[in-house]
Amino acid sequence: MTHRQPAIARRHLPRDDAFPSRAEALGFGFHSPEGREYWARDACYVLTQDAVAAMEAAGRELNAMIAAAVDHVVARGDYRAFGFSPRLAALVEHSHRLGEPSLYGRFDFRLDADGSVKLFEFNAETPAALLEAASVQLAWFEDTRDRPGSDQWNAIDDALVARWPRMNLPHLIHFSAERGREDEIAQVAYLMATARAAGHDAAFLPVDDISWQDGAGFVTPDGTPLAACFKLYPWDWLDIEEGGRLLPLGRTRWIEPARRMLHASKAILVTLWEMFPGHPLLLPASLDRAAIDGPAIGKPALGLEGWGMRVEGTGRDESTEAAEGLPASPTIWQQWCPLPGHATPHGDAYPVMGVWMVGDEPAGLGIREGDDRVTTFEDRFVPHVIL
Repeated sequence: MTHRQPAIARRHLPRDDAFPSRAEALGFGFHSPEGREYWARDACYVLTQDAVAAMEAAGRELNAMIAAAVDHVVARGDYRAFGFSPRLAALVEHSHRLGEPSLYGRFDFRLDADGSVKLFEFNAETPAALLEAASVQLAWFEDTRDRPGSDQWNAIDDALVARWPRMNLPHLIHFSAERGREDEIAQVAYLMATARAAGHDAAFLPVDDISWQDGAGFVTPDGTPLAACFKLYPWDWLDIEEGGRLLPLGRTRWIEPARRMLHASKAILVTLWEMFPGHPLLLPASLDRAAIDGPAIGKPALGLEGWGMRVEGTGRDESTEAAEGLPASPTIWQQWCPLPGHATPHGDAYPVMGVWMVGDEPAGLGIREGDDRVTTFEDRFVPHVIL
């Protein structure tokens, strides 16, 4: 009997405490937030070529399926399950009808040792951990001598540079993030570099420095109109703020556009299951907990970073903290399909595969792992190699 190589395995490596500091030159200054080790210094994940091919094919297929599901939702005109206010729903629908182009997104996949792939969700509006996936782990691959593998699935940088000219944006693009979030500012700085490499001018603007000027719309502090602005700040957060009433009046091209809220809301999982029941890449999903046989996980439709998750029916039900100060949204129930555990010296670790889409094409992989079966903002980033 021949032994088949597992699609994914965790490999222990000699601990490298120097690399995170070397990577600071790339903007990766948040490798140890509050003393917590975010970058895994003693491990990598090893994948087979077949596993990468399966995730790449899954990204393409699911991207097309979600586009069809979004068209179906807009044709139906019912956004209650998505958690949108009436104003946000109107913005989303208008953006969809305009067909405003998208820059990027990140699928979260479950990858089993047998190579099978399941979709957990699509982070299509403000996906995190891009700098780590695109730039930092590539530097790690090139710098680390004791690693296995001969390649890495990582064409993200080239894909982003090639994507900017296809967005039909003005020459100057502003880039915005929260002032106090080092990780978000670093991701925005990286995206600014890709835009400049594509020939654009790029300027940073903290999100709370954006204001409104009658006759000009949204402007910078010196009164420069925001013709185009990439924002690492969710549409639903903007909608509930004082300036939310002005969003329909502005002329700014926002990246990601409002229509991506349809792709990013967990409610699209329900529409996918309704349209493609039994599809091998999908897990059953519903607004009705009773419609999901066996254990299920409840996710806020507009949830981010693992906030507000609730697992039921496993014998050891678990939950994560809900986000404070944000609007409530409907709970979407998805069949519980726990991440496979991988042994470490400190216990099992549970990796989720973050497949990055640039435009409509899969471009690379970033892996985050945690000590629990629900992935949260505090989990580790682990680089990968391909055998």
